[in-house]
Amino acid sequence: MTQRERFLSALRLETPDIVPVSPLIHSRYANARVGRSDWKAVYDCHREIGSCHFRGPIGIGYGSDPVEGYWEDSEVLVDEPPRRITRTTFHTPYGDLTSTHDYGAIPHDPLVGKTTEYFVKEPEHWRIFIDYWQKIAETTRPVRGETAEAAMQAMGDDGVASVGLGSAFTMVANVRGMQDYMYDLFDCPDLLKEAHAVACDIYENVIRSFTQTSAQVGFYDICWATGMGLGPELFDEWIGEEIARMCAIVRETPGKFISFYTLGRMRKIMPTLLNARPHMIASFEPNEGDLTIAEAKQVCAGKVCVMGNFDCMILARGSLADARAEAQRCLDEGMEGGAYIMGTGDEVPADTKFDNLKAMVEVAEENGRY
Repeated sequence: MTQRERFLSALRLETPDIVPVSPLIHSRYANARVGRSDWKAVYDCHREIGSCHFRGPIGIGYGSDPVEGYWEDSEVLVDEPPRRITRTTFHTPYGDLTSTHDYGAIPHDPLVGKTTEYFVKEPEHWRIFIDYWQKIAETTRPVRGETAEAAMQAMGDDGVASVGLGSAFTMVANVRGMQDYMYDLFDCPDLLKEAHAVACDIYENVIRSFTQTSAQVGFYDICWATGMGLGPELFDEWIGEEIARMCAIVRETPGKFISFYTLGRMRKIMPTLLNARPHMIASFEPNEGDLTIAEAKQVCAGKVCVMGNFDCMILARGSLADARAEAQRCLDEGMEGGAYIMGTGDEVPADTKFDNLKAMVEVAEENGRY
């Protein structure tokens, strides 16, 4: 079987010839390894270690008409490579809002950035975004994913050109910041419900953009929602309907799959995730999470494919023996019965040791055959 066939076989809850291996390589590791950070660089890294490309920086969006009275401009406040601080001003009919982003504060990992100032600073600012997003939603439409198409052609059977989809929940939270957004869930829930509802209307078109590409897998990133520790009732209230709605659109399209990217403690929110009917759930991080792959397989048996749980810190800080032992643990816990993809519990660190990363593939080839 090819890399792509193995991966898709697991997504279909089948048993491939060998356990697919797909560590979450993204821009940061690719930049450190090959000096580039685009999807081609990520794909090159996967080919170098023999793993299956999945969830590199291939995104997709939506189309819409400009909204009168709203526009953005940016200025560079600090430009001392690798350090770069930028400020974006969002001009609106109700006044200007600003956001500041700091890149390159970690010299050996320069792609790491941090938003130090968010647009929404007071609850009344939500009204501005609700008005703006409502006007955006009036003309929102799917777009053609040219990057995804190019990746599909380049990878062929050597990878899965999945499309990163973000989420409506993250779209809303991203203008406020996770901590203050958490407060607003309790302090002004009606405003956030209104903002989230219109964001979901917009995000339907992101999903439909994906379904119109040749790419077979959409990666729906809900890690902000799962990582906030909302608890099962609040999690179901704030994101349950959204993820079910998006999964239903994908399932209406033959040959398309949708996977959730999650972080944090998962045990109590698994019913909501499973009720949404994705094809796969990742990443079951071993340090901050509370489900091993063995436990996830029991919970998800016959319902969804599971992916992840390999300890990323071992890739950067462990020995080769540690990496091989961790890969074997993942195989022991996850491979029985198929519907399992060996992946990392989160993004591959920029300072990962190459031999440790390659060990994931080597151990699967040695001991991961069905």
